Amino acid sequence: MYVAKGDRTGRRRLAAGRRLGARLGVVTSVVILLLGALTPTAAHAGEVVCPADITQWRLLDKDYGLARWEAYRFTLLSATPRFLVSDGRQLDNNTDQPVEYTIVSSVSNTFTVSNTVGVNVNVSSFLTINVSQNIVMQRQTQLGVTLKTTVPPRTRLIAEYGVEGYDVSYGVEAWRTAWVGDNPPPLNVGLRCVEWGYYPQSTIAPTHIETWRLRTA
Repeated sequence: MYVAKGDRTGRRRLAAGRRLGARLGVVTSVVILLLGALTPTAAHAGEVVCPADITQWRLLDKDYGLARWEAYRFTLLSATPRFLVSDGRQLDNNTDQPVEYTIVSSVSNTFTVSNTVGVNVNVSSFLTINVSQNIVMQRQTQLGVTLKTTVPPRTRLIAEYGVEGYDVSYGVEAWRTAWVGDNPPPLNVGLRCVEWGYYPQSTIAPTHIETWRLRTA
Protein backbone atom coordinates (compact mmCIF):
# COMPACT_ATOMS: atom_id res chain seq x y z
CA MET A 1 0.00 0.00 0.00
CA TYR A 2 1.48 3.39 -1.05
CA VAL A 3 1.33 6.20 1.57
CA ALA A 4 2.16 9.75 0.54
CA LYS A 5 4.79 11.56 2.56
CA GLY A 6 3.18 13.36 5.47
CA ASP A 7 -0.08 11.43 5.15
CA ARG A 8 -0.62 10.49 8.80
CA THR A 9 -4.12 9.14 8.16
CA GLY A 10 -2.80 6.69 5.60
CA ARG A 11 -0.09 5.47 7.95
CA ARG A 12 -2.65 4.90 10.73
CA ARG A 13 -4.84 2.86 8.36
CA LEU A 14 -1.88 0.77 7.28
CA ALA A 15 -0.93 0.00 10.90
CA ALA A 16 -4.52 -0.88 11.79
CA GLY A 17 -4.72 -3.21 8.79
CA ARG A 18 -1.58 -5.01 9.90
CA ARG A 19 -2.91 -5.48 13.47
CA LEU A 20 -6.22 -6.82 12.13
CA GLY A 21 -4.40 -9.28 9.88
CA ALA A 22 -2.33 -10.51 12.82
CA ARG A 23 -5.46 -11.05 14.95
CA LEU A 24 -7.19 -12.95 12.14
CA GLY A 25 -4.12 -15.11 11.79
CA VAL A 26 -4.27 -16.06 15.50
CA VAL A 27 -7.98 -16.86 15.33
CA THR A 28 -7.44 -19.01 12.25
CA SER A 29 -4.67 -20.92 14.04
CA VAL A 30 -6.91 -21.59 17.05
CA VAL A 31 -9.72 -22.90 14.83
CA ILE A 32 -7.30 -25.18 13.01
CA LEU A 33 -6.03 -26.54 16.33
CA LEU A 34 -9.56 -27.23 17.58
CA LEU A 35 -10.49 -29.04 14.38
CA GLY A 36 -7.26 -30.99 14.60
CA ALA A 37 -8.42 -32.53 17.87
CA LEU A 38 -11.14 -34.33 15.90
CA THR A 39 -9.28 -34.89 12.65
CA PRO A 40 -8.68 -38.60 11.92
CA THR A 41 -5.50 -40.06 10.50
CA ALA A 42 -5.21 -41.08 6.87
CA ALA A 43 -6.60 -44.52 7.80
CA HIS A 44 -9.90 -42.94 8.87
CA ALA A 45 -12.70 -41.69 6.66
CA GLY A 46 -14.37 -38.28 6.67
CA GLU A 47 -17.20 -36.54 8.45
CA VAL A 48 -20.77 -37.83 8.25
CA VAL A 49 -24.05 -37.45 10.11
CA CYS A 50 -23.82 -39.57 13.26
CA PRO A 51 -25.54 -42.94 12.59
CA ALA A 52 -28.92 -43.36 14.25
CA ASP A 53 -28.14 -46.92 15.41
CA ILE A 54 -25.16 -46.09 17.60
CA THR A 55 -25.55 -48.17 20.77
CA GLN A 56 -22.67 -47.09 22.97
CA TRP A 57 -20.82 -43.88 23.84
CA ARG A 58 -17.53 -43.33 25.67
CA LEU A 59 -16.33 -39.97 27.02
CA LEU A 60 -12.75 -39.32 25.91
CA ASP A 61 -12.05 -35.98 27.56
CA LYS A 62 -13.63 -32.64 28.43
CA ASP A 63 -12.26 -29.11 28.16
CA TYR A 64 -14.16 -25.96 29.21
CA GLY A 65 -17.53 -27.68 28.88
CA LEU A 66 -16.82 -29.18 25.42
CA ALA A 67 -16.67 -32.98 25.62
CA ARG A 68 -15.14 -35.32 23.06
CA TRP A 69 -17.06 -38.56 22.64
CA GLU A 70 -16.37 -41.83 20.85
CA ALA A 71 -19.42 -43.74 19.59
CA TYR A 72 -19.75 -47.40 18.61
CA ARG A 73 -21.94 -49.59 16.43
CA PHE A 74 -21.71 -53.40 16.49
CA THR A 75 -22.30 -55.84 13.63
CA LEU A 76 -22.58 -59.61 14.16
CA LEU A 77 -20.62 -61.51 11.49
CA SER A 78 -21.01 -65.10 12.72
CA ALA A 79 -21.90 -67.12 15.82
CA THR A 80 -21.22 -70.87 15.87
CA PRO A 81 -22.23 -73.08 18.82
CA ARG A 82 -19.26 -74.73 20.54
CA PHE A 83 -18.90 -76.91 23.62
CA LEU A 84 -16.02 -75.56 25.71
CA VAL A 85 -14.35 -78.60 27.28
CA SER A 86 -12.88 -78.36 30.77
CA ASP A 87 -12.43 -82.04 31.71
CA GLY A 88 -12.74 -85.39 29.97
CA ARG A 89 -12.65 -89.18 30.31
CA GLN A 90 -12.29 -92.10 27.92
CA LEU A 91 -14.70 -94.92 28.87
CA ASP A 92 -13.87 -98.29 27.29
CA ASN A 93 -15.94 -101.45 27.32
CA ASN A 94 -14.12 -104.33 25.65
CA THR A 95 -16.55 -106.95 26.97
CA ASP A 96 -19.75 -108.41 25.59
CA GLN A 97 -21.79 -107.00 28.47
CA PRO A 98 -22.80 -103.42 29.34
CA VAL A 99 -20.48 -101.74 31.85
CA GLU A 100 -21.48 -99.00 34.27
CA TYR A 101 -19.18 -96.05 34.94
CA THR A 102 -19.26 -93.31 37.56
CA ILE A 103 -17.04 -90.33 36.88
CA VAL A 104 -16.50 -87.02 38.67
CA SER A 105 -15.20 -83.74 37.25
CA SER A 106 -11.77 -82.98 38.71
CA VAL A 107 -10.46 -80.12 36.55
CA SER A 108 -11.69 -76.53 36.69
CA ASN A 109 -11.17 -74.05 33.86
CA THR A 110 -12.28 -70.47 33.32
CA PHE A 111 -13.67 -69.36 29.97
CA THR A 112 -13.79 -65.62 29.28
CA VAL A 113 -15.00 -63.32 26.52
CA SER A 114 -11.86 -61.75 25.03
CA ASN A 115 -11.12 -58.05 25.46
CA THR A 116 -11.76 -56.03 22.33
CA VAL A 117 -8.77 -55.02 20.20
CA GLY A 118 -8.33 -51.40 19.12
CA VAL A 119 -11.35 -50.04 21.00
CA ASN A 120 -12.52 -49.96 24.60
CA VAL A 121 -16.13 -51.16 24.57
CA ASN A 122 -18.52 -53.28 26.62
CA VAL A 123 -19.85 -56.14 24.49
CA SER A 124 -21.98 -57.89 27.12
CA SER A 125 -25.34 -56.47 26.00
CA PHE A 126 -24.50 -56.92 22.33
CA LEU A 127 -23.74 -60.64 22.83
CA THR A 128 -26.78 -61.42 25.00
CA ILE A 129 -29.15 -59.60 22.63
CA ASN A 130 -27.72 -60.80 19.31
CA VAL A 131 -26.29 -64.27 20.06
CA SER A 132 -27.82 -65.80 23.22
CA GLN A 133 -29.33 -64.53 26.43
CA ASN A 134 -27.45 -67.32 28.22
CA ILE A 135 -24.03 -65.80 27.49
CA VAL A 136 -21.92 -64.61 30.42
CA MET A 137 -18.66 -62.70 30.27
CA GLN A 138 -16.86 -65.34 32.33
CA ARG A 139 -17.60 -68.87 33.53
CA GLN A 140 -15.51 -71.15 35.78
CA THR A 141 -16.37 -74.84 35.64
CA GLN A 142 -17.19 -76.71 38.82
CA LEU A 143 -15.38 -79.56 40.53
CA GLY A 144 -17.04 -82.69 41.85
CA VAL A 145 -19.89 -82.97 39.34
CA THR A 146 -20.84 -86.65 39.02
CA LEU A 147 -21.96 -88.55 35.95
CA LYS A 148 -23.24 -92.14 35.93
CA THR A 149 -23.53 -93.86 32.57
CA THR A 150 -23.64 -97.28 30.96
CA VAL A 151 -21.23 -98.11 28.14
CA PRO A 152 -22.59 -100.64 25.62
CA PRO A 153 -20.55 -103.78 24.76
CA ARG A 154 -17.49 -103.29 22.57
CA THR A 155 -17.83 -99.52 22.72
CA ARG A 156 -15.67 -96.56 23.62
CA LEU A 157 -17.35 -93.41 24.92
CA ILE A 158 -15.76 -90.03 25.41
CA ALA A 159 -17.19 -88.12 28.37
CA GLU A 160 -16.50 -84.37 28.38
CA TYR A 161 -17.38 -81.82 31.03
CA GLY A 162 -17.65 -78.14 30.21
CA VAL A 163 -19.94 -75.27 29.25
CA GLU A 164 -22.01 -74.54 26.20
CA GLY A 165 -20.72 -71.54 24.30
CA TYR A 166 -20.12 -69.91 20.93
CA ASP A 167 -17.36 -68.87 18.58
CA VAL A 168 -18.32 -65.29 17.76
CA SER A 169 -17.02 -62.90 15.11
CA TYR A 170 -18.24 -59.31 15.03
CA GLY A 171 -17.22 -55.83 13.91
CA VAL A 172 -17.06 -52.56 15.83
CA GLU A 173 -17.40 -49.26 13.95
CA ALA A 174 -16.21 -46.14 15.75
CA TRP A 175 -16.99 -42.43 15.33
CA ARG A 176 -15.91 -39.31 17.21
CA THR A 177 -17.69 -36.04 17.83
CA ALA A 178 -17.75 -33.06 20.19
CA TRP A 179 -20.73 -32.09 22.32
CA VAL A 180 -21.47 -29.66 25.13
CA GLY A 181 -22.45 -31.28 28.43
CA ASP A 182 -21.88 -34.39 30.48
CA ASN A 183 -24.40 -36.65 28.73
CA PRO A 184 -23.90 -38.49 25.42
CA PRO A 185 -25.06 -36.52 22.37
CA PRO A 186 -28.58 -37.10 20.99
CA LEU A 187 -28.84 -38.88 17.64
CA ASN A 188 -31.77 -37.01 16.11
CA VAL A 189 -30.33 -33.51 15.71
CA GLY A 190 -28.11 -34.01 12.65
CA LEU A 191 -24.92 -34.03 14.70
CA ARG A 192 -21.77 -34.55 12.63
CA CYS A 193 -19.37 -37.39 13.44
CA VAL A 194 -15.90 -38.21 12.17
CA GLU A 195 -15.56 -41.85 11.10
CA TRP A 196 -12.78 -43.25 13.24
CA GLY A 197 -12.31 -46.83 12.13
CA TYR A 198 -13.56 -50.40 11.78
CA TYR A 199 -12.30 -53.05 14.20
CA PRO A 200 -13.03 -56.75 13.50
CA GLN A 201 -13.18 -58.95 16.61
CA SER A 202 -13.37 -62.66 17.44
CA THR A 203 -13.91 -64.40 20.76
CA ILE A 204 -15.37 -67.38 22.54
CA ALA A 205 -18.54 -66.61 24.45
CA PRO A 206 -19.36 -69.00 27.32
CA THR A 207 -22.86 -69.47 28.70
CA HIS A 208 -23.97 -70.38 32.22
CA ILE A 209 -25.04 -73.87 31.00
CA GLU A 210 -22.56 -76.40 32.41
CA THR A 211 -22.83 -80.17 31.89
CA TRP A 212 -21.31 -83.54 30.98
CA ARG A 213 -21.57 -84.65 27.36
CA LEU A 214 -21.10 -88.14 25.88
CA ARG A 215 -19.98 -89.05 22.39
CA THR A 216 -18.67 -92.19 20.71
CA ALA A 217 -15.00 -92.33 19.76
